[in-house]
Amino acid sequence: MKALIRFMCILCLIFSVTTPLLAGGIDNKHNFSAEYVRTLNRNAATDSADAVVYNPAGVVKMEDGLYLSISGQYALKDYSNTVGGIEYDTDEPDFVPSLFALYTRHRWAAFAAVTIPCGGGTVDYERGSATTLAIGNGIILGSGGKFNHVKSQRMEGESLYYGFTVGGAYALSDTVSASIGIRYIDAQIDTKGYAILNNATTPLVPDTTYSVDYEERGDGLGGIAGVNIAPTKELNIGVRYETKTGLDLETKERRDDINGITNGSKRKRDLPPLLGLGIACNIRPNVRAEANLTYYFNKDANWDDVGLTTADETQKSNGYDMGIALEYTFNPGVKGSLGYMYTETGIDPDNMSIEAPQLDAHTLAAGVAYEATFGLNLNFGVLMVFYDGETTTAGIKLEKKDMVMALGIQYKL
Repeated sequence: MKALIRFMCILCLIFSVTTPLLAGGIDNKHNFSAEYVRTLNRNAATDSADAVVYNPAGVVKMEDGLYLSISGQYALKDYSNTVGGIEYDTDEPDFVPSLFALYTRHRWAAFAAVTIPCGGGTVDYERGSATTLAIGNGIILGSGGKFNHVKSQRMEGESLYYGFTVGGAYALSDTVSASIGIRYIDAQIDTKGYAILNNATTPLVPDTTYSVDYEERGDGLGGIAGVNIAPTKELNIGVRYETKTGLDLETKERRDDINGITNGSKRKRDLPPLLGLGIACNIRPNVRAEANLTYYFNKDANWDDVGLTTADETQKSNGYDMGIALEYTFNPGVKGSLGYMYTETGIDPDNMSIEAPQLDAHTLAAGVAYEATFGLNLNFGVLMVFYDGETTTAGIKLEKKDMVMALGIQYKL
């Protein structure tokens, strides 16, 4: 009985920490560029090198030349889970970079990108969390009276899925263009935590620390296909489909005081396929509007269930992002933008990550684009995410706040 309780607790830790940076799918994220941060809607974009990941077929509409672009995002976030009236929180900030390269000539283009399509951040619950509390209480229950108090606890986790994309696009006509590409994903998840237990009624019993420190690694390939349709000079339609990326995450143990981790074990956690749709329209010569829908086929992804955890990792629904952006050109070198996006992730609160819950959200964005000199463009954006708080059937209240500031630099050779 004692071993079973400890094993259940440690499995709860093993599969509880992932760190998605922003609203989006359960796993898929799309805050790749400063242009995205200032608009939230880029599926029909044809104006910057970041379009290689949002509307790859549309990049042939850009002027001939070599484009190099880099974006950096600084995220301020506050995640919390509350149980029994006690709030456990983390406010660890994150920095997420992205790189884009694009070469266009006549009717064709070649491109590459380095992005973070899943994860992208760190959580550090310095006073522990609902998970470490459950671990500590589970050990106390099975200690036969040796312990009766969780003296101290902590939980840390980091999740980074590096995406490396290459591909090409070709204009079939003045109206229609198509693209094809592949993306390699290198998934890296690191988790560690501890609970220090003692017996407050028996001072002679020394404190005992139970620690876990492990990593998960996996990689896979996926395809990306796109079509861009420009029926008129004022209207542009972008379509992008990303296939499922099969991922088998292998566990490597660094420390395990409870003998609950199986070193070398694997679990399947595919990155779901998605469909991105965008419609952009020049309402006036200096006003551009874009509407987007990004649909996540979560049900098509294979996720292993962990039978001894309370969450059921196989239970998820499809989700989506839906939004609109307006961009105003003040003069040929300066543009301002506003954006809105609603996100429905498609997962029940009982099956969310406690430390980084995948909550539905409303997001607002604003920013500017500035052509500093010929060929050099700067983008600055700020967004705020307003999440819908949820409470699990076990009474754990899940809440999040995010603010992201981004700066992008693009140079055309």
